[in-house]
Amino acid sequence: LSRVLSRILLSLAIVLCSQNQAKTGADVSVTVNNYFVPPATLDPAPYPEWAHHHWVWLSHDRARQKSMMEYVMEYTKYGIKVGAVDIDSGWSTGYNDFVFNPAKYPDPQAMVDFFHNKSIAVILWATSMVDTDSPNFNESYNSGYFIKDVFGKQALFKWWHGKGGLIDYTNKAALDWWHSQMDKALKYGINGWKCDGTDPYVLELVIPEGSSGVVTRKQYSDAYYGDFYDYTRTRNGNNTLIMSRSVDGYGPVYLDFSPKRVTFAGWTGDADPTFEGMEIVLKKYLQSAWAGYANFGSDIGGYRSGKGELGRTKELLIRWTQLGALSPLMENGGNQEHRPWAFDNQTLEIYKQYVDIHYQLVPYLLTTGTTAYFNKKSSITPLAAHGNFIEKLIDDFTPETYNYLLGEDILVAPIYTNNTIKHPVEVSFPKGADWVSWWNSSATYNGGDKVKFSNISLDRYSVFCKQGKVIPLHVTEGTLPWGHYHSLIGHTKLLLYSPLIVEATTVTRINENNGHGIEVSYRMRGYMLHLNVTAHSTILVVIEVHNLPKPVDVVIMNNIKLNHVSLVGIKTAGTYHYNTDTNSIFIHPLHTTLGIFLTVDMV
Repeated sequence: LSRVLSRILLSLAIVLCSQNQAKTGADVSVTVNNYFVPPATLDPAPYPEWAHHHWVWLSHDRARQKSMMEYVMEYTKYGIKVGAVDIDSGWSTGYNDFVFNPAKYPDPQAMVDFFHNKSIAVILWATSMVDTDSPNFNESYNSGYFIKDVFGKQALFKWWHGKGGLIDYTNKAALDWWHSQMDKALKYGINGWKCDGTDPYVLELVIPEGSSGVVTRKQYSDAYYGDFYDYTRTRNGNNTLIMSRSVDGYGPVYLDFSPKRVTFAGWTGDADPTFEGMEIVLKKYLQSAWAGYANFGSDIGGYRSGKGELGRTKELLIRWTQLGALSPLMENGGNQEHRPWAFDNQTLEIYKQYVDIHYQLVPYLLTTGTTAYFNKKSSITPLAAHGNFIEKLIDDFTPETYNYLLGEDILVAPIYTNNTIKHPVEVSFPKGADWVSWWNSSATYNGGDKVKFSNISLDRYSVFCKQGKVIPLHVTEGTLPWGHYHSLIGHTKLLLYSPLIVEATTVTRINENNGHGIEVSYRMRGYMLHLNVTAHSTILVVIEVHNLPKPVDVVIMNNIKLNHVSLVGIKTAGTYHYNTDTNSIFIHPLHTTLGIFLTVDMV
């Protein structure tokens, strides 16, 4: 009797705790009595989920309407998801007139519709530079729409795509005209822009001037990226964003490019296709994180051209793919060869594996990015100490480690060498928690330990999860314990390593683009685990808990006893399976969106 009473009271306490700790402010349109566990009231994510999907693109010399559509279909043929495409520079009739070149893109609307029908977002390359040979140059120059030098003359700059002037964002007439130019592309329903880094050219003027006076480089950058972001959302809605630099090298120093408020898909600029180039990217990761950029990534394999026909080695592409999968932004494109199947079948299979991992992490990344944005921090926390200004100098910046936390609960130790036997990966596990290998739930490490990992196979990466924390995942093709079950793809899976036996309730909050978000709370006392999930918009397919004693009963909604079945058998809702080899339980609860509370009793 006391055990039953304990179960009821503890379940009630966790439900109340989950409600009390929920953030207020969202509209709950259904009364509490309509739910098993009432909805959370979390703020929606401030940017679209596809920021954390898999992006691909072709360099400007190869990008055409036909080639881009075929490129995506190739990825699809090999079973690799694509969530966004970036149409590289050269798509317009001039830099930057925003009119599709009909010789390259004869039917832009058909192309955009083709991608949208496959749930693929479309962004176009752009800058705020108008070239002298662009069809709209004379109109803008004669109207005085460009930034001026100290003598009041409109400045023209030589840059990598010609010669042109920078739009003066302080001039209202210029801005209105610029928006009318952008509308020529926005009318097709595109999802945003890749805003390239022409803003530092204003530094050549020493004292650049707009219509309202002196304009600093930072003011110009904020106006440039901010306007592309803001105006696009005004015209095409909230399912839009821009891709822009976070921190990149400029001369001898690191430079913050975009304003942080619009950088939900930052990238760290162009890189060489070498392991040395990857290490430089990792330095920019650290600088971007210390600067407080919420989300960023890098061009997988490096943007620039390299040696040989492919331009990069398979080992480099694989290790960079793994880094991309464990970054907020995973995007692949640049010069020469980036298609994994062009290297060999092993590269293809590993690439598919890590794209799948990235898609699993989407709910975690969206929540992490949302939390970072509202707290004015980064999704990535470097374990290296942030030193003084000298570390901003590129040649003098050598951190003691490139290890970083992705969010609070995933530890990533980047591999930036092709030989982990000669150069083992050293991991210093953060204190305050123990850690579990992503690949093996029985491989645990104490916080504070330093461990060297050598001879890491190409299909494995040094990544670890914090014990006792719930990690929200998406169900993907390869992640259900019973194998493929296509109708459940995109729904929710909860992963928990080694529940903590503590008096307090552990609460995990999960942000969504739409809806109230989800709160997961659990409490482990003795041999009883109580776990609650608030009402949610997606189906909770699997609750996976590792390092747990064998259960006697699994009870859901206080009185529904789940059946213990084989691993294949848990494709049926209302069942669970316990693996005695790994001490892991897989629970497939009832298919409800009204919330769940369950109890696991163990011997």
